[in-house]
Amino acid sequence: MHSSHTSGLRESYDHLLVRREGHVLEVTINRPDVRNCLHPPANDELDEVFNAYFADEDLWVAILVGAGNKAFSSGADLAYLTSGRRLWLPENGVAGLTRRRRLPKPVIAAVNGIAVGGGFEVVLACHLVVADETAWFALPEVRVGRMAAAGGLARLPRCLPPKLAAELVLTGRRLGAVEAQAHGVVNRVVGPGLALQGARALAAEILEGSPVAVRASLADLDELGGFADTAEAVAHRSPNFDEVKGSADAAEGVRAFLEKRRPRWQNR
Repeated sequence: MHSSHTSGLRESYDHLLVRREGHVLEVTINRPDVRNCLHPPANDELDEVFNAYFADEDLWVAILVGAGNKAFSSGADLAYLTSGRRLWLPENGVAGLTRRRRLPKPVIAAVNGIAVGGGFEVVLACHLVVADETAWFALPEVRVGRMAAAGGLARLPRCLPPKLAAELVLTGRRLGAVEAQAHGVVNRVVGPGLALQGARALAAEILEGSPVAVRASLADLDELGGFADTAEAVAHRSPNFDEVKGSADAAEGVRAFLEKRRPRWQNR
């Protein structure tokens, strides 16, 4: 991993693999022997990495994936939870994402296998999802006497038809990648073993746009989603609009368009 002292990223982690590639940060949950389930130390590392990502001006898109080809994440480490060891959760929730008030830069989930329980809740917290066609999702908490308390109960009915969300929560049944895409939970379904490759392609498409405009657009998607009235949302004067309009990237974007060349984004 290439890093600098200013980036906030360490050279190595106990439970993650972290890789910078240009403006993209790839974060791999590296616990394949336990289907990438998450225990407190892994959640702490993810929280630290995402704090560093959001603070690093040179990182514009993040991809989260699970090691191996069996699981994105099977959720909470139940063996650890019942071991009598001390339990905690970072302030920003599972994977440092589920309780985060806002994710100011794009996070893509590359789902290369099962995403179950907390693993599915982490996927729901990400902006975009690329899934292997063999991947599946589930919130099976009720089957082990628990609840999907890391955002599943709040987010699932917001992105699935309410009756289907209720069925998944109350039965714990599996939602396949193709069905998940049909209902808008997944952006793209790719061939077996190609989730990370698909996520990289999606990240490259995001990088075609100005990072200033991407961040501002994400902020407004969040903010305007809170308006019940569409006309009111459209009329709302966002400070983000003025920031983008006056940015160096906006001037460069127009100049590049007129000169028929690729823009050279400066992120300011």
